[in-house]
This record gives sequence, structure tokens and C-alpha cells, in this order.
Amino acid sequence: MEHAKIEVPNSAIIESIPQRCGQVVDYCADVGGLVHAVKRTSTQLRQEHTALRDTVATLELDQVKVRDASDEARLLSEKAIERLGEGNEQIRGALDRISSLIELVSALSQHVTGFAAAMDQVRKSSKDINRIAETTSILALNATIEAMRAGERGKTFAVVADEVKTLAQDTRLATDEIVRTVDALEIEATAVVGQIEGGAGESEKARASVSQIEETLGSVTDLVEEVDRQNDQIARSTATISSHVDSVQNVLRGFEETSVSNDGQLERAHSRLKDLEAMANTMFDNVVHAGLASADQHIAELALDGAKQAEALVLKAIEAGELDEAALFDDNYLPIAGSNPPRFRTRFTDWAHEHWRPILDAVTGKRPEILFALPNDLNGYLPTHITAQSKAPTGDVRHDELYCFNGRMIEKSDAWETMSGSDYAMYSYRQPRADGKFWLMRCATVPITVNGRRWGNFVVGYREDLRK
Repeated sequence: MEHAKIEVPNSAIIESIPQRCGQVVDYCADVGGLVHAVKRTSTQLRQEHTALRDTVATLELDQVKVRDASDEARLLSEKAIERLGEGNEQIRGALDRISSLIELVSALSQHVTGFAAAMDQVRKSSKDINRIAETTSILALNATIEAMRAGERGKTFAVVADEVKTLAQDTRLATDEIVRTVDALEIEATAVVGQIEGGAGESEKARASVSQIEETLGSVTDLVEEVDRQNDQIARSTATISSHVDSVQNVLRGFEETSVSNDGQLERAHSRLKDLEAMANTMFDNVVHAGLASADQHIAELALDGAKQAEALVLKAIEAGELDEAALFDDNYLPIAGSNPPRFRTRFTDWAHEHWRPILDAVTGKRPEILFALPNDLNGYLPTHITAQSKAPTGDVRHDELYCFNGRMIEKSDAWETMSGSDYAMYSYRQPRADGKFWLMRCATVPITVNGRRWGNFVVGYREDLRK
């Protein structure tokens, strides 16, 4: 497109057009930055929303597991209560029989004690009989003596005395046998009594244990019933939580739909702002090309002159064999080890830094508002920069970020391809500042072409507010 220079009076309104275009670009970029920040925040919110949705889904699965486990626990507790009821009846029956046995052992102990007393009475009676037998034997002896004195008249009495004597002897023998038997019974009875008394003591302990078992069974039953009540409460609470989870999921679905809609609207707003920014830059470029902004046109002329010098030096070096054209267009960007921000080298880097950097410094020093001049290839690579921003790296990230631009990559622009047939292009953009704010920068960009092949751009950046 050819731009015809328009002759107009030196009017403040005309002179303010580039500034107004720059302000439009600045405002568009500002709003675009805000929209981009909102989009980034929206993206983060959607990611967090997705994570929250996954968490809620996991929670729902956990709730289902809790509900199933609670139902299973309730069934188990009901079965446990039923089994405990059956077991209680059987155990209580067994305990009753044990109690009866304990009472029987106690009664037996009392009976054995009575038997021992009866044995003592038998022994006493045997002693009494033995004494009677001894007395009878003495009387029989006396009767025999008297019968002998009586002679014939006492023979019958003597026979009776002999019988009495024999009876007394038999009685003594019987009582002796009774005593021996009673002694043997006493030994056996003593052992039995000892065992029964020990059994009676253990029976009392068993009675206490039976009581404790009954109390423990009662406590276990109470605990199982309490567990059943707690499971019922858990089941009700789980149902309530599940209802809340469903509500949260509904809210999340609504949020997701709204978020998707907002993202679409933000994307459209951002696209329109970019279009408006491009229109403002096109107006700014047209105004400069029309000769309505003399100061900006002068910057463009400096950029044109710098680009011509850069092209001339390259052509001269190629013709002299000092530079290989393949090295000029080398796009094998080799990372520089340890560089931060990342920096790269190509076969063209050293030559550009030695021969183009003086041109960049000279153009930058032409006007106070010019901040830099730089060359970039079509991939955004900066083989060199002005001396002030091509300092040796120190390892301090802050220092290297501000002063080590040579070898860096800048953002590639599609506009570089479309301006290959133009003499130059003028545009504005926002440059971030250290304090988080932005400078409104203007640029004059001139295509660099070598032997009919587009290498990249010669760019002059300046700030209108520094113009004197």
C-alpha cells in the first residue's frame, strides 16, 4: 500500500493523533492485560473446580462406602443382638444348673460333716459296749468262781457263766472290729471331707464367677445395642451428607456452565481488544506514513538508515568471504549453559555482536527518546543488542534479566511476515516495568533483506514521553 504525504497546517490536533493512537493501544493493552489476567484466574478457578468436583465425586463414593458399611454393621449388630439373646438363654440355663450343682456340693459338705459326727458317736457307743463287755466278763468270772464253790449245785450256773463269758469275749471282738472299721471310715471320711470342703470353697468362687459372667453378658448386650443405635445415627447422618453432596454437585455444575460461558465471553472480548489494538496501530502507522507525525517519522527514518547500514555490512562481509550466508540464516539455536534467562548462540552470533552492535549504539544515541535499537530474526532471536544491554552475565537473575539481552529470544509476531513488502511499520505496545506497571513504547520496524531473502527486522524502540 502506497502512502501519499498530506500537506496540512501544523496543527496541535494533527500532532496529537499519534499520541491518541498510542493511548488507544495502551488502553487496549491495559484492558487486554486485565482480561488475560481474568482468563488466567478463570482457568485456575476451573482447574480448582475440576479438582473440587473430583474431590466431591470421591467424597460421594466414600459416602456410599460408609452407607454400605453402616448398613452392614447394623445387620451384624442385629444378628449379634439376636445371637446374644439366644446365647444368654443358654448361658443362663447353664449358669442355673451350675448354681444348683454348687448348692448340691454345699449340701453334700454339710451331710459329710454330719456323717463324721455320726462316726464319732458310733466310736463312743463302741467304747461303751466294750466297757460293758469287760464288766460282763468280770461278772462271768466271778460267777464261775462262785459256781465252783457251790459244787454240784452250781454246775448249771457255771454253764451259764461260761456262756456269758463267751458272749462278753465275742462282744469285745465285735467292738474291736467296729472300732477298726470306724477308724478306717474316719480316715476315708476325713479325706472326703477335705476334698468336699475344698470343692465347697471353689464352688463359692464359681458362684462369684457366675455372677460376674452374668454381669459381663449384660454389659456386652448393652454395648452391642449401643453400637446398633450409633450405626443407626451414622446411617441417618450419611443420608444427610449425601443430600448435601448432591447439592454441592448441582452448584458445581452450575458454576462450570457459568465459567464456560464467561470464558467464551472473555475470549471474545480479548479478541475484539486485540482487533481494536491492531486498528489503532494501523491508524498510527498510516498517520506516520502520511507525514502527519514528523517526530515519529524521523524515528522511522533513523530505523531505515540503520537497516540499510546493517544490510550493507552483511553483503560486504559475504562478498569478502568473511561471512557465510548459511551462517547468517543459521537457526540452530544452541543453549548457553547456565544462562538465566535462557540465551542461545548461532554461527552468526559473534559476527553480529562485533559488527552490528556499533550501528545499534549509534542509532540509540541519535535521540533522547530512543531506548534501544535491535535486530531480530523471523524466529525472534536477538544475535546482539546495544552495549548497555549486552553486559556479561553475573549469575544474578535480576541483573541478567535487565542487562543481558544478547542471545535471547523474544516473542514471535505474525506481523513480521506480513510487512515484508513495506518500507517500515510503526506500532505501539506495553513494556513491563520493574514495579509491575508498564511503559507505553513505540517502535519503528524495518525489514532486513539480504540477497532477496528476508532475514528479520531492524527495530528502534522509543518512548514519546521522553521526547524533548
